[in-house]
Amino acid sequence: MRNRFFGGVLVCAFLASTPFARAASVDLSLDSSNISFSASTLYVGDTVRIYARVRNIGDTDATATVMFYQGGMIIGQSQPVSLRASGNPDDVFVDFTVPKGSFNIRAVIQGSAPQDTNPDNDSALTPLYEPISDADRDGVIDDVDNCVDDANTNQLDTDKDGKGDECDTDDDGDGVADTSDPAPLDATETGIVVQAPAPAVKAAPATTSASSGSVPVSNATTGAGSVSTNTSEVRSDAGLQKDVRSISTSKLSTSPFARFTWRQIDWRTYEFILAEQPTDGVRFSWDFGDGSTSVQSKITHAFSGPGTFTVTLAILNTDGTSLSDAQTFDVSFFHLGNPQVLLLIGTLILALFLFGFAFIKLRKSYDKGALHE
Repeated sequence: MRNRFFGGVLVCAFLASTPFARAASVDLSLDSSNISFSASTLYVGDTVRIYARVRNIGDTDATATVMFYQGGMIIGQSQPVSLRASGNPDDVFVDFTVPKGSFNIRAVIQGSAPQDTNPDNDSALTPLYEPISDADRDGVIDDVDNCVDDANTNQLDTDKDGKGDECDTDDDGDGVADTSDPAPLDATETGIVVQAPAPAVKAAPATTSASSGSVPVSNATTGAGSVSTNTSEVRSDAGLQKDVRSISTSKLSTSPFARFTWRQIDWRTYEFILAEQPTDGVRFSWDFGDGSTSVQSKITHAFSGPGTFTVTLAILNTDGTSLSDAQTFDVSFFHLGNPQVLLLIGTLILALFLFGFAFIKLRKSYDKGALHE
């Protein structure tokens, strides 16, 4: 009897030691240290590949996929992976666009066949990653880079306008594009030739008829090779000059780069004239510094009131280059052309008159009282 008992124990131990006695198991494993990127440095906006290495530490072959997340947002699902029992690991991947700001990656094993018997090691979460915002890869982050899309490690900015020379079409800020500027880094050298205004044509003296006192209108010719002057045209020019004088007696002034001229009409009104009429395709605009703009080649503008205003003329050529010219105007409140000043002066005169009248009346009353005493 005792021999039978020990024999049964031996048989059970033998069966337990054989593979046929144990149930087959699948145990897929994923670890955060086995999650990596295709690039060693992560730049914002780049598309990189995320890899995850999956192992099968069970004793049965299995297949599965891996789902990748950025925080709680799904990035994508990997391709299926086949893993031998206790065999070599295999890598799966998805493509990923690097976001701005810190992030981490979570990977989860899904769809195991046969079913994974140990889900505790089926997911992994990486530490936080800090990507670099440097679109042009010049080593200067975008937040402080004065040329975000053009590499300029030295950050050179000749005209100190906040835009680096590498991406600035006018490095010295003189209003002339670098492609047309003979000295693109010298604001004092623009290459623009300022022509002196043409001398005014003096009208020939007109002869007066002794009988009627009228001025004859005819073409006076002095002979072969001489200059013929049309007196009717001279009269027209003289009339135009008279009209201009009636508008303003101020002289015609030229802007710093001679792209427009101006003259003062009254205390706050000026006439602005484009120096050259633009050709087809050339666009221009005025900005008067008080909120008003215009696209007229000749315009009379009244500033909104007293103050300092910068009038800017911007020109955009057909080749994409831009030019600008600006002049500052100080409009003073204390100007005899200002109606408010005239009103103030009138009020002061009236006040002085009333004060004098009251003073004289009081003086007479005082003298009359002194006599009675």
